[in-house]
Amino acid sequence: MLSVAVSALLLITGLTAGCFGGLLGLGGATILVPALTLGFGLPIHLAIAVSLVSNIFVSLVAVIGYRSQGLLHSKTVRVMNIASVGGVLIGTLLAAYSPASLLELAFGVFLVALVAEATLVKRELHMGNEKEPEHIDVPAFSALGFIMGLLGATLGIGGGSLAVPVQNSLLRVPLKNAIANSLATIVVSASIGSITYFLVGAGTLFPVGESLTTAAVLVPGSVCGAMLSTRVGSRVPVQYLRYIFYLVLLYIAINMIKSGL
Repeated sequence: MLSVAVSALLLITGLTAGCFGGLLGLGGATILVPALTLGFGLPIHLAIAVSLVSNIFVSLVAVIGYRSQGLLHSKTVRVMNIASVGGVLIGTLLAAYSPASLLELAFGVFLVALVAEATLVKRELHMGNEKEPEHIDVPAFSALGFIMGLLGATLGIGGGSLAVPVQNSLLRVPLKNAIANSLATIVVSASIGSITYFLVGAGTLFPVGESLTTAAVLVPGSVCGAMLSTRVGSRVPVQYLRYIFYLVLLYIAINMIKSGL
């Protein structure tokens, strides 16, 4: 049974992760997994299980908001979702049979690479809102969907931290549309990932009761954060939020690597 203090902290953590996840198209797990492992001392396999469940609700709520604004590209999302299934299945097996220290180290290295790429690569942000083009690059979006599924299931991060910049910079999808597409793909990949991860690891890699209890306390905060993000997203300059977010990620990355080593 979680204490009142721990429950309140989980709620705040979920709110923060959901808000950033909805605004930036990440699903929120980029903050959630390290917060649960470093801040609450949970084993990383348990943190990944909770994160996958949270990603479903955060992304779903945010997607509903973005879709109502006409930002979703349905054909693109369909292609990415189909390809993500294979990545999810492979990623689940990798996560299930990898030691906790290796996952922590991999998560930390991934965050460092993410911050380095965002800082060193001068990319042109394509803002605005465009209708989906008639013809899309199916192989490119399929590859992106597969990698999103792989990252999401292996590290519980959803894959949006990769999908948003790749869509925006390389595939020329406007930023708001890229965020909406990313979140819609995370809904499917996180759902499949959660089911597969619980089937493979529940009772062996992590206790079912603790994971569900933690998720039940954390998810309401995540959902509120995601709802807030869709309401303020149109008024917040996302490019400035990213810089603040990456400073936080760098601090988290250093601590995750230290923990893994």
